Amino acid sequence: VRREASFFEPGLVAHVAMAHPVCARMAQHLLRAVQALGVAHAMGGTYVCMEGPQFSTRAESLLYRQWGMDIIGMTNLQEAKLAREAEICYATMALVTDYDCWHPDHDAVTVELVIANLMENAKVAQRVIADTVERLAADCPNLIGFKDGVGDIEQMTRIYSRLGDRLLY
Repeated sequence: VRREASFFEPGLVAHVAMAHPVCARMAQHLLRAVQALGVAHAMGGTYVCMEGPQFSTRAESLLYRQWGMDIIGMTNLQEAKLAREAEICYATMALVTDYDCWHPDHDAVTVELVIANLMENAKVAQRVIADTVERLAADCPNLIGFKDGVGDIEQMTRIYSRLGDRLLY
């Protein structure tokens, strides 16, 4: 299944700035929620998006480390681009499931390891998201836009009505 990378139709080109794909305001709310839970965390970093569902080869994993990547994932690139096109505030809460295959003191990545860590991470994510939503509701009266809380509801409605169920992948 091909993941959608743009809301714009074929033949229509729209250049969207991606220099800062994360909403600093939302990221701060996420950080405060994580800190309130007392969960081990790091703020910031560089994300590399790989094509899954296969895990990295050892050579790929070592290359990503050599490049200075902090997190390897399979979805953030599309999410960030789509959110920016739609003028939706976006931030990442990357919950680590494994060290990839580069780490000499850890076993190779297995589906069982990823799923076990994913289940634990889901519990943390639910608590962080609930806290963050409360913080955002108090701080951002208009949660649609990323430009100082300003968004275009009519534009969003047009975009979502055109996409239908293509967002579900």
